[in-house]
Amino acid sequence: MQKINSTILSSVTILIGTIILLLCVFVLPKVAQETVLIHPEVTYLKYPVLLGMYATALPFFYAIYETLIMIQIIEYQSINPSRIVQGLNRIKYSAFVIIVFYVLGIFILDYANALPPIIAVMGFGILLVTIMVAAGASFIKNILIKYQLKLSNS
Repeated sequence: MQKINSTILSSVTILIGTIILLLCVFVLPKVAQETVLIHPEVTYLKYPVLLGMYATALPFFYAIYETLIMIQIIEYQSINPSRIVQGLNRIKYSAFVIIVFYVLGIFILDYANALPPIIAVMGFGILLVTIMVAAGASFIKNILIKYQLKLSNS
């Protein structure tokens, strides 16, 4: 049963990573081009915004990689709490890097009066999901630490 669960979880993780990669490659440039057509006053920001969004994709894919590593560890080595806690910390830090990039980007664009509504909505949506991932990773890490302490006290 654990093999089936880990296979499903790995497949879903890879699917999410693939969807985000396809969105980065195909959808994001089109959204940037449409934004430039609708708001020509922000044309000069097309490539800096794209570069910023691509920069946040790197920690996202690193978090996906860490997730797959943790799934393999759980599948083959049972639960190694210390390695899982390290992976959850790395996922949490990746989420914080994404949050910092988006908060800075939103503030800079807003300060320059160049924050188109579609970019603001996308940015706040990504921020919300990233905050939930960071909170979830912290929550699971705390549960594992408590479990580890409970085992060591027994």
